[in-house]
Amino acid sequence: MLTSRATLCCSVLWVLSSGCVGSSATTRKDEPGAEAVVPATEAAAQTPAAREEAPTQEPSGYGYTPEAPIKVGGGPRSEHEYLQYLRGPEGQRLRYQRLGSCCDFKDPSLPFGGGLLDMYEVTYEGLEKPVTLYLDMYRREEPRAPAGFRLD
Repeated sequence: MLTSRATLCCSVLWVLSSGCVGSSATTRKDEPGAEAVVPATEAAAQTPAAREEAPTQEPSGYGYTPEAPIKVGGGPRSEHEYLQYLRGPEGQRLRYQRLGSCCDFKDPSLPFGGGLLDMYEVTYEGLEKPVTLYLDMYRREEPRAPAGFRLD
C-alpha cells in the first residue's frame, strides 16, 4: 500500500513537472516597444530596502530564493499565466524558460505532504543578465511582482 502510494505520488509529480519542460514565452527582440531599459537588478537597487545593500549584489528576496517563492498554486498552467502577466520595470514582455524543479518542501496541508519548486530563467530586452525566479505551483498566495518587475 505504501509503495504504491509513493509510486503514484512520484508519477503525479513527474507528469506535472514534465508538462512544462519545453515551455517558454517568446518575444522577438525586434518587437516594437522592446527598447533598452534599466536592468531589474538596478531597478531593485532603487527601492528603499535595496539602497542599504550594495547595488552590484544579486537580487534576493521574494521570488529570487527558494525560501521566498512566488506561490501561484494551480499547477503549471498557473505558473505560465503568472509569467505572461509579469513584465520588466518599463512594461517589457518577458522571455522565460523552465530550468527544472528543485527544493523539495514539506506542507502537511498538501495531498502528498509537500512538493517541489520550479525554477524559471527570466529575461527581457535590456536586462544584462537573466535572473532565476522560483515558483510554487502547489500553494497559492496573492502573487506580486519581485523587485525589478511589475505585474500588468
